Amino acid sequence: MRIISSQALAALDSGRFKVRALVKLMPSSHAPLCFWDDLGLIQVDGDVYSGAAGRFTLESAASVADMSTQTVNINFSALDPDIVSMVEGVSWSQQPALIQRVIIAIDAPQVLHVSEEFAGFMDQLFWEEGVGSTVPLKLQCVGASREYSRAGGSTSSDADQHTRDPLDDFFASAASAITQTVDWGRNPQPPPAQKKSFLARLFG
Repeated sequence: MRIISSQALAALDSGRFKVRALVKLMPSSHAPLCFWDDLGLIQVDGDVYSGAAGRFTLESAASVADMSTQTVNINFSALDPDIVSMVEGVSWSQQPALIQRVIIAIDAPQVLHVSEEFAGFMDQLFWEEGVGSTVPLKLQCVGASREYSRAGGSTSSDADQHTRDPLDDFFASAASAITQTVDWGRNPQPPPAQKKSFLARLFG
């Protein structure tokens, strides 16, 4: 449940508000690129966002079972010089990306509420060239929640743990119940030998 300030709730009730997107890209060895889909400059949490109205759109993928968004595409409608310089001269792959939504009052412009929409990493960049192309640059960002749904063949066993750290004996006393029968509360006893019949003893 999100907690919204009383000022933001009042603006929502009156209808005198607007919602804008804040995008913060954090490539390595480069100052963060902060921009938003409106005009002018806006300062939020110490970061100054430059106006980029009409220069980008956000394309969210469907959320998963835990209501988190796994991928977000940022489409740039023109060859943005800031993005081009980031792509050409800076290591951007797997670097943090943050998208927030803000509620802004119309009558007396001020930020009333900030809500995080997506936090993840810049993953892939698609450069679409062609006549009449309206989306020449697409930056795909992936969320950390994507890693939670990955599955592999690793098991919580002593042998598997030693492949990570030969000195780690955390699972030394753990039983692999999938491949090993575990008897609880008694010592395992061999089954009693069955008596052979008269014919079995005669011809055996």
